[in-house]
Amino acid sequence: MYEQHFALTCRPFDLAPDPRFIFMTEQHARAVANVKFALMNRDSFVIITGEIGIGKTTILNTVLEELGPDFVTAKLTHTTLSHIELLQALLSEFGMPIYKKKKVLLLDTLRAFFLKKHEEGKHVVIIVDEAQNLTGPALEELRLLSCIDTADRKIISIVLTGQPNLDDLLDSPGLTQLRQRARLRQRLEALNEEETVEYLRHRLAIAGGDIDAIFDPEAVRDVHRLTQGIPRLINTLCDTALTACMVDNLPRVTLEVIDEVVNELRWQWFEERGEHGKTADDEPASKGRSPRVMLMVYKSGQFVEQVQAAQFPFVIGRSNANDLIVIDKEVSRRHALIDCIGGIYVIEDLNSKNGILVNRKRRPRALLRSGDVISFGQVDVVFYSDRAGSRAAPDKPGAAGAVEPTADETPAGTTSDETEQTARRRRSEIFQLS
Repeated sequence: MYEQHFALTCRPFDLAPDPRFIFMTEQHARAVANVKFALMNRDSFVIITGEIGIGKTTILNTVLEELGPDFVTAKLTHTTLSHIELLQALLSEFGMPIYKKKKVLLLDTLRAFFLKKHEEGKHVVIIVDEAQNLTGPALEELRLLSCIDTADRKIISIVLTGQPNLDDLLDSPGLTQLRQRARLRQRLEALNEEETVEYLRHRLAIAGGDIDAIFDPEAVRDVHRLTQGIPRLINTLCDTALTACMVDNLPRVTLEVIDEVVNELRWQWFEERGEHGKTADDEPASKGRSPRVMLMVYKSGQFVEQVQAAQFPFVIGRSNANDLIVIDKEVSRRHALIDCIGGIYVIEDLNSKNGILVNRKRRPRALLRSGDVISFGQVDVVFYSDRAGSRAAPDKPGAAGAVEPTADETPAGTTSDETEQTARRRRSEIFQLS
């Protein structure tokens, strides 16, 4: 495909798992060490949670490769099973398919298999992927299996991996005994922006490429914004972007290429992250408070007003029917909207005549972070969210004589010093982008 176009030895962002491309952040390396220790220590349960594509399977594969032949493993990936079907699936994975529904027979066969492997000096590990789909009875069945042991040691360990709602399932009152048997519970977080850059650099280097030669710096930052640091989404976006460059005979991945690819992939964060119509108060509280979204409006460098976005979608335009009314001849009646799903804020142009700028770059859509500047004609709107912590809203970037918010206008949890520091930092970032 695009390997020859970029002088690469292979596809660096192929979705197929390849041990050559394993990239370990600090948290991934810590998870590998923790899981390996737990299994060598014969712990009953190990629980790893994280968003789809965050690297849970990579961690388990790395651990299993290091454990060696003294461990016998079975992996279940189809988990919409009843407790009887769960036992049948385990026997099938261990090479003993029994499809009778007599529970006593299934349990006796599994128990005999576990004891036999223990006598051979081997430890049994059951890995259940997508465990958030398991029913309560199926999880209880796994807990009872973990109770099979000898007088001197545990002979079976169970690893549960799943999406974040697995934590909610395990915290339900009926699974207290299972929780008490799980010494290791670790949540994997998405890559931050710096880790995303190193992830791209690492994979391109393995394929014989150079990130600085293939990606514009702004495109790299946008990859992180659009994917929220999820490795699988990073691979999908970058692989498609490199293909687009080859088709259009372009030397580098730019912001324009990224925009076209996102449109081609039809990524709709609103639909993927949940339902419309959530308010900011519906989201989990940050440091004990409901997160707030504030929009600081400036025109020709002068502070105009501060508006709280309390409900989404939040529509901006010249018409009186909009949530934020912007009076400017370059602004359309319905110009753009800001939406929030699961704490992810997105702005999208509503086919306006003059479009929108985000941090001085024309964008049909973009993910927003606190401090971003959205421009409509002569009007700048500074987006502020305290979801990520107490970060202050800056004044209008680069505007001489811009007015700082008053004490009543300063978002809760910030000081005037923090506001000034944030403003200076964001001004510097915008100048670099301009």
